[in-house]
Amino acid sequence: MLKQVVFSCTLFFTVLLGPLVQAEPLIDDPLIGDAGKLRQQRELFVKAEYAASRGRLPEYELLLQELGDYPLVPYLELKRLQQVGYLANEDRVLRFLETYKHTPMDWQLRQVWLTYLARNDEKARFVRDFQPPGSTANQCLNYRYQLDLELTPADAIYRAVDHLWQTGDSLPKACDPLLARWTKAGNRTDELIWARLKLAAEGGNHTLIPYLGRLLPESMGYLADRYHQVRRDPANVRHMHYFTGVYPKHEAEIVTYGLSRLIWRDPDRAIGLLTNLPTTLKLNAEQLNFLYQRFGVALSVKDHPAADEWLAKLAPAEHTDQSLQWQLASWVRNGNWQALIELVPRLPVVTQQYSVWQYWLARAYGETGRPELAQPIYRKLAGERHYYGFLAAARIGQPHSLAREAINYQPADLAALRERDDIRRAYEFLRLGRYLSARREWNQLLPKLDGQQQQLAAVLAHQWGWYDQAIFTLARLGEYDAVRVRFPEAYQSDHENYAERAGIDPNWAFAISRRESSFRFDAHSPAGAHGLMQIMPRTAEYLERKPLSNQQIQHVPTNIRMGTSYLAELRGRLGHNWVLATAAYNAGIYRVFEWLPDEPMAVDRWIETIPYQETRDYVKNVLAYQQIYRDLREQETSVFAELVPMAISKAAAGR
Repeated sequence: MLKQVVFSCTLFFTVLLGPLVQAEPLIDDPLIGDAGKLRQQRELFVKAEYAASRGRLPEYELLLQELGDYPLVPYLELKRLQQVGYLANEDRVLRFLETYKHTPMDWQLRQVWLTYLARNDEKARFVRDFQPPGSTANQCLNYRYQLDLELTPADAIYRAVDHLWQTGDSLPKACDPLLARWTKAGNRTDELIWARLKLAAEGGNHTLIPYLGRLLPESMGYLADRYHQVRRDPANVRHMHYFTGVYPKHEAEIVTYGLSRLIWRDPDRAIGLLTNLPTTLKLNAEQLNFLYQRFGVALSVKDHPAADEWLAKLAPAEHTDQSLQWQLASWVRNGNWQALIELVPRLPVVTQQYSVWQYWLARAYGETGRPELAQPIYRKLAGERHYYGFLAAARIGQPHSLAREAINYQPADLAALRERDDIRRAYEFLRLGRYLSARREWNQLLPKLDGQQQQLAAVLAHQWGWYDQAIFTLARLGEYDAVRVRFPEAYQSDHENYAERAGIDPNWAFAISRRESSFRFDAHSPAGAHGLMQIMPRTAEYLERKPLSNQQIQHVPTNIRMGTSYLAELRGRLGHNWVLATAAYNAGIYRVFEWLPDEPMAVDRWIETIPYQETRDYVKNVLAYQQIYRDLREQETSVFAELVPMAISKAAAGR
């Protein structure tokens, strides 16, 4: 195994947290420049920022001279222009915007500049300096000023306003004058009002519905009331007597929306309403198909006895990916192998070739006594690097394929890339622990690079220990065979030591961190999970017997110690089964208890029937990643050889 020489992202964290973080020594990149000089410049930069923010201009100017060609000097100019960007400095502002076009500094200054111009009614300058797409408020101001200055035909402007209008959320007040002119010109039609009301009702800001309803003709007012009631409580769709047939198309849209939500809350009532619609309500074929899809999925998730009946209403080409997955899960759970065999040839040609359908077609052939048909499919899948390919290889006792390729490059090309100004700025922000600014620079620079340069950028990020950006950059390119870069042994000693202490496979720990955060130590989810292994604060408190701050949870060694400990605990509570523990790590142990079958079920069948798509995909990915890490770490044991004979049941899990 090749030893990787990288500096750890943990060190960037050290800048912010001081002694809280213990990490490997940070190594300056010798190809970026003199290490000692850069360290000094970083200190001067921070001091110059502080001086500028306090208006201590003599000190600031002196520090600026000492900084010389430091990569982040333009950000000091940005800060000054944000403070003094008036018309007296117009040339300076425009020169900066031109110089740093398509960088994060562009929009950070442009927004401040446009706000100033709008406040001072500088219409011509605003239109000149506006860059699309811009904020919605600035778009409205741009269109309005173009109308005022007669720079663009009104019809063209109003067509653009048609698109702005199509939102389920409120528009900024800056748009009001423009919308008033658009309306006065006769462009706000009943059709456009209804389209926006529909967006507001079906996922937007429902408080807009009464306002939009008042814009409709009086005869249509009841439609807005019905939509609002159904949005607040889909059970209100049961009041069918309100749907009189005066506006059948609009009424059908409300009922379709209401039933598509009600099926999740009250399945039996939703089924009864759909099967007994009044004669005044006519749903078209598209609406019925949409409801069959929603009913099939919702009833399957709820394990409702009518699930198969509603899935059967869909022809193979009428399924969504989600409803098709539930059709597969139903047949896999119940062992309806012949139905599966008959369905696959009727699927769209592209869908037939998906690995999930090929694998289960082979499984169905095997279960119905036709191994001669299963073997060729398994052999083909075994050459592919994914969950089903690894499973197929294990089923026929054939070596699986890692199908990896190294990224080939010339050192001179990598050295040239390092010298780009935007690359140097991203690197310096990383060294200062300013990860948001570093990511902004990185995301802006990638589109400027060709494919080969983006691969080199991924190599560079990997060498820096910026693993998540290396992984995301390759994913953006579709370069999935650079396995060594996509699956780094990040924070290797911590993963190995704490996994050993917890008594679990280190490759499992690597796989969890890779799936949870792509090794982004400061990752945080909307649900509140933090760090490499995405630990929830309440889980951290449970494990540590005390509350921890978010910074403490993100601390890399602490996070890995808690994550590996929690994995070991889940495994112990689930019959020492690491597959079930993986599912529980994502969905919670009590949900996994609910999903356990009474009778033993082959593990691949159980995974395919996990009700939550997120958890189902999560388990498949972690298992595949665990195998990849075993291979990269030159361990010959097969994760999937352990899976093939495994059966899942309540009894096996100790329930």
